Amino acid sequence: MALLNLNFTQSEVQNAQKDSFAPIPAGNYTAEVNRSEVKQTKDGRGSYLALSLKVLEGEFAGRLVFQNITLTNANATAQIIGREQMAQLAGACGILSLKDSEQLHGIPVGIRVAIETDKSGQYEPRNSVKKFFGLNNPMQSNSQFGSQPQGFNAPQGNPAPAPQGNPWARQG
Repeated sequence: MALLNLNFTQSEVQNAQKDSFAPIPAGNYTAEVNRSEVKQTKDGRGSYLALSLKVLEGEFAGRLVFQNITLTNANATAQIIGREQMAQLAGACGILSLKDSEQLHGIPVGIRVAIETDKSGQYEPRNSVKKFFGLNNPMQSNSQFGSQPQGFNAPQGNPAPAPQGNPWARQG
């Protein structure tokens, strides 16, 4: 038994009962990667990068959004999608050569957040990141991503044309 002598205010109790893991509304946000870890898939035949992204501005500043990106998988399509997501995130961070996931930490990026629901009803709805985009990259015009993320200042004038192809795609 542990003897505790704790007293709480009504405000502390109410704040503790708020569902801080409830999904934030779908939309565009400014966020930064604040944690990353490579993990093995449940079946042990693949790996993924588990990311935690912290919302930086607006009503939901400080909230976390979690996203997994496939690194290796027996399913070639899943692996291709994961590579595209990693290229998108690295590009949004301005990184062309990624050696360590910590290179992604602390760089403000735009994220497009959606709410996913579990069709079986077993799990609560959760957020997922559908798109990563750079905030200060003139090659990524606002029209390409829909509405502006919170705190995003769109470049003035005509944006530069989008590059052709994927500069992070595997060559050969």
